Amino acid sequence: MSSTTNNAANSAANCAANCAARVSVIIPAWNLWDMTAACLRSLAAHTHGENIEVVVVDNGSTDATATELEPLGKALFGADFRPVRLPENQGFARGCNAGAAASQGDLLFFLNNDTTMTPDWLPPLRQALEQPRVGAVGPLLLYPNGTVQHCGIYFTPFMAVGHLYEGFPGGHAAPRKRRPLQAITGAALLLRKSVFMDCGGFYEEYCNGFEDMDLCCALRARGYKLAVEGGSVIVHHTSQTPGRFDHNTFNGELLMRRHGGALKPDLHTLVALDGYELAMGPDLDVWPVLPDAQEERCNKAFDALSASEETCRLMLEQEPLWRGGWYRLMDMLEAGGNAREALQCAVRCAMFFGDAVSRQRLLALTARVEGTDSAASLSAVMKTDAFGAQAGASAGHSADTIAGHSAAQTARPDGLADLAKIKVQQARRAAYARGDGMLAGILNQWLMRYGRS
Repeated sequence: MSSTTNNAANSAANCAANCAARVSVIIPAWNLWDMTAACLRSLAAHTHGENIEVVVVDNGSTDATATELEPLGKALFGADFRPVRLPENQGFARGCNAGAAASQGDLLFFLNNDTTMTPDWLPPLRQALEQPRVGAVGPLLLYPNGTVQHCGIYFTPFMAVGHLYEGFPGGHAAPRKRRPLQAITGAALLLRKSVFMDCGGFYEEYCNGFEDMDLCCALRARGYKLAVEGGSVIVHHTSQTPGRFDHNTFNGELLMRRHGGALKPDLHTLVALDGYELAMGPDLDVWPVLPDAQEERCNKAFDALSASEETCRLMLEQEPLWRGGWYRLMDMLEAGGNAREALQCAVRCAMFFGDAVSRQRLLALTARVEGTDSAASLSAVMKTDAFGAQAGASAGHSADTIAGHSAAQTARPDGLADLAKIKVQQARRAAYARGDGMLAGILNQWLMRYGRS
């Protein structure tokens, strides 16, 4: 028998074994019973015929979770339901590790309780885990409005983190593509139990944050790859637990001490795979943009058509980074008397782009719709978000603490420009040292535009 035939036979055998493997769905919960109940009902509705057990770790809840969890779990899953009750809230890492210890499956699927499932979510994850050297895989996570919440975690040139293509239409091709990733979220994560245990589980010194990135670093250190499988979709209602982001500074610094040397900027390379470029503002915010030529083609294509709102919306669904399209849609809506809807478009536009024009449009529409006081408050927030804080907040991680340094807090207001220049120069030196000519070029362009004395 040829080696090719052998490999095919082995692959088929591995896939068959994996598809038959028992999956322990581990859900940590602390209060928010209605959300946990919805998650469990959704899970039961979309796992017919699957070999699973459900392990819910009650982290010392004081609401109805304490009394309602076991009856509902048993009613939905019977003997395949396993409640784990902890006497007090021990946090995400300890809760998940307790669930893993109590589990009996060969595969572990860690799942936040603020999620709901969609049909056939599990088979694509099983199949993806069988790809060579894939150590962990997650689904495409969508917000309830159908836009992207997570398809991978990125790192900016200054080691702020965010969720790649957050806010993109859920049906867009880019979020569903496979790409090289350094980290994926622990909100929905499948991996082998043996691999999880070999990594030591979730590192328990974190305070409800960054545990997933630490585990991803441990997996990559062992030669495993990470993947997001776009064929599996789960809806994520995101960060409902009170105090979820209270410890970001501590967590970010801990991650950098443990794994900082293994992490590197990658947003510029990730967006380049989809034909986008990385823009960087004077305050060091970064965001993907269409190349100028493609932006101009979109503008001309729209202007040559009927120039209707419907056409503009359709084109933006196909290309959400068409900045001219957002501007045109805002103008048409406001001219038609729909100023509040225009403001909603401005908010979404400003989520994608950090340039001065997009921000000024947002401020102007805010002033016209909600009043000058609201616009002034928003302007103050934008100024506070200097040095990439806005980008990191979208991921639930602190952009200026993951690198162990908060520019906005340590610099005098009149020294921010000088500090930005220093940070860019430092990042450029590091890029050259890694042989990352693409990033070095982006940083050089910033210095030529903003760094001249």
